[in-house]
Amino acid sequence: MFLKFNRRKIETICIIISIVLIIIMTILGILAIADELFNWDIFPENIETIIILFLSSFGLIIFACFLLVVMINFSIISLSLEKISDTYVKNKKIDKNK
Repeated sequence: MFLKFNRRKIETICIIISIVLIIIMTILGILAIADELFNWDIFPENIETIIILFLSSFGLIIFACFLLVVMINFSIISLSLEKISDTYVKNKKIDKNK
């Protein structure tokens, strides 16, 4: 079974999603650390629990995007190696026929 899809487009989308989520995680992480250090009490307890849930979810999504990008790149590498080996085999057959 061969699925045809634009690997580069999926890779770009995953990278953009990861970058946006990392920025959000960084901002929320800095606010959470400042909240604890300076006792600002920016977020109520219920909101802090929800933020922890979102941060955990963001981390899992980022990890899934990372694995997806790795798999796509392995696919691209294997297709490139297949083309290189086909070219090499064709050139060897031409050399033997001479």
